[in-house]
Amino acid sequence: MNKSHDKPYTAANLKLANLEYLIQNGQPVFGVFSQVKSINYLDYYSYLISQNSLPNWRKELKANQFCFIQILQPPYRVCLALATIKLATSAFVYIYNEDTQQLEVCEALQPLTHHTHLDGDGYQGQMAFTHTKLSVTLDFSPAQMNIALDSQYVAITAALARSAQPLAICTPTGRRGWTFTQKEPLTALSGHLLIKAKSKFHTDTPDVRPQKITFTDATIANLDWTLGYMRHETNWFWSCITSYLSDGRHFLLNLSMGVNETGASENACWLDGQIFYLPPVMFAREDSNIRSSQPDSLEPSIENVENDASISKPWRIYHQNLGWSNVDIDLSFTPITVYKKTDNFGVIASIFEQWIGFYNGEIRIRDEVIRLDNVMGLAEDHFAKW
Repeated sequence: MNKSHDKPYTAANLKLANLEYLIQNGQPVFGVFSQVKSINYLDYYSYLISQNSLPNWRKELKANQFCFIQILQPPYRVCLALATIKLATSAFVYIYNEDTQQLEVCEALQPLTHHTHLDGDGYQGQMAFTHTKLSVTLDFSPAQMNIALDSQYVAITAALARSAQPLAICTPTGRRGWTFTQKEPLTALSGHLLIKAKSKFHTDTPDVRPQKITFTDATIANLDWTLGYMRHETNWFWSCITSYLSDGRHFLLNLSMGVNETGASENACWLDGQIFYLPPVMFAREDSNIRSSQPDSLEPSIENVENDASISKPWRIYHQNLGWSNVDIDLSFTPITVYKKTDNFGVIASIFEQWIGFYNGEIRIRDEVIRLDNVMGLAEDHFAKW
């Protein structure tokens, strides 16, 4: 009898490879890794794309790259992202006040990669974006990452310590592509959040100077970095929680469905930095009809759905355990508010919904039971054509 199910799937129990380069002999190495030090995607070659080696500019044009960071400094939850599909590059930052349940968004979009700098990768490199409404620079090194962001409403300066146990996975995408993603918890080393006078969260005083909120060692965050050659049309569901549990442990959860077509799982949770690999999950959402009611717009939409029963129906995220794993997952997500954006430029289009709400339910990993009772987190429903 196989006794492997008696042990949780942790980094300590699994011997995962540590790769110097993702692309070897012109091909990506597929699998889950303890770390990948170089996403050398320009070395990729596929005869399915061309019998001849493509020039680097064409490889650059086809590669999509995203980075998302969430910072929790109660009562504020700050989320920021920088994404490029090379035909367009966008960035956003939003701040949510958990006490008042108010959301404020600043975003910017530019054609191609104008005023955008991309160097290296999420292990060692830099992503930078400059716009009149929003500018952000993300610097990556093996031990930490630094954020410098300025916008109409908030500014952020932060140095964040990286995890010794990230989730790093590369899987095939479609017939000719592949996707690499890395998720990990972060903790603040230093930094602050500045709330500017134009922000709705700035207190009503004659003092128009920005209000400074200093990050401490209790400030927690998470990173989601992705690069790949994806399908022309892609959709996914994503669940993310970064929080403290009732017993004081730092808890990060990452669950997704849609991008991975291979049966490999990019799901995991972390307890005080220790990773637990999780099996695939299903997302069940009843209120998918809300998409059609949102017009094409270049402006972000913010909706408080607390009193709208047709929209605030809980989602279900669950793992159907057929006896091959020692993990059970059964969660519900009840939306509160959403940052929603719909773009349609013909050749490229996006329907993006990132919801904030409460999670309830259980994750059972062998004898460890993680109980979630009204724990705030994110849930995303995203369709993209690029």
